[in-house]
Amino acid sequence: MKLTILTQYYPPEHGAPQNRLHDLARRWVLKGHEVTVLTAMPNYPGCKVFPEYRGKFSHSEEIDGVRVIRSWILPASKKSTLRQLICYFSFVKSSSIVGLFKLKKSDFLICESPPLFLGFTALFLKLFKSRRLAMNISDLWPESAVQLGMIGKGPALSFLEWFEKLLYKKSALVSCQTEGIVEGVKKRCPAAKTFLFPNGVDLEMFTPEKPDPALKKELGIPEDCFVVGYGGNHGRSQALEQILEAAKILRHEKIFFAMFGDGPEKLALQAKASEMGLNNLKFFDSVSREKMPRLLSLFDVSVVPLKDIKIFEGARPSKIFELMAGQIPFIFCGKGEGAEVALKSGCAKVVPPENPEKIAEAIMEFSKLAKDDLAKFGEKGRLFVSENFNRAVLADQFMKELTEIMK
Repeated sequence: MKLTILTQYYPPEHGAPQNRLHDLARRWVLKGHEVTVLTAMPNYPGCKVFPEYRGKFSHSEEIDGVRVIRSWILPASKKSTLRQLICYFSFVKSSSIVGLFKLKKSDFLICESPPLFLGFTALFLKLFKSRRLAMNISDLWPESAVQLGMIGKGPALSFLEWFEKLLYKKSALVSCQTEGIVEGVKKRCPAAKTFLFPNGVDLEMFTPEKPDPALKKELGIPEDCFVVGYGGNHGRSQALEQILEAAKILRHEKIFFAMFGDGPEKLALQAKASEMGLNNLKFFDSVSREKMPRLLSLFDVSVVPLKDIKIFEGARPSKIFELMAGQIPFIFCGKGEGAEVALKSGCAKVVPPENPEKIAEAIMEFSKLAKDDLAKFGEKGRLFVSENFNRAVLADQFMKELTEIMK
């Protein structure tokens, strides 16, 4: 089968959609399918195009057997809704032009949303370059943008809601990351053919590793402390202030917080941590997906926080599956689907979102466990994710859905 994946985010950037889509593309290539990715010049999360891609309107390369075509984007260098919109639409325009001239005809065009605006490119390219459209929905837009306070009621919101329904109506398949998203799509377009394509994990890459003392020393993580780690985006959705507040509560305990990653809220979080005098918390740069298993080995437990808004009750953050695969116990700060998965895994404790006191309490409970008892949490997680969220199996299931539609 010939497939095109349209996404604003792709390696060498690192992040949840980048990792998930590349893993899917390379697995399909290994199965003999022809996969092309149309994406932006890499710029996330620093909001600057990577040096080797600067000054180009388009660029072609191959990553793990996947043909990757890139087009120009104007990154949102400033934290404002207007600049973010300019960023989105710069890629919408350039990807439409580059795709029209450089893409071959495909059986399916699979468009990743958000951003929802990329649907303009998807509908345009479907006319000329693909027999069918599939939308891959990892977050319900514009609903999540409304709940995050990024957009209010008015003509713009009404148009986006209409456009969202149009995309579902025009799609031969709508793949959804969570059951909540499936329900949301069906509510907006009852006739849509949906498919649950959840987050998962590469079990060959994320394996349990022994702690690396040399890396711990290199990073300046205290040897005699219980290490609470976070690795991921520093954005609005994570509400990472709750971790800072938990660190403040535990500042007199032998507990150290290691915060890895980047994002639009990082500078503000660093400033706040400095104002709070948090000597038991340190920020680090993001690391590549390939280095994550070695990094995770330094965590005694991890924290997976979410903002306390209704739509995130349908969220299943990808990092929980990577933690399970690496046998790292974690604290899930949320409700709904993610909380249910975390509890079923036997690898986690669940606390309400944006409740620092409960986070601190859960950390203390973990820190008092014997090493063997803590390890049992991790072992249960590895078994659970192997049986339910293996990306190799999920990729085959997705392909089976596409093949059935082709018949």
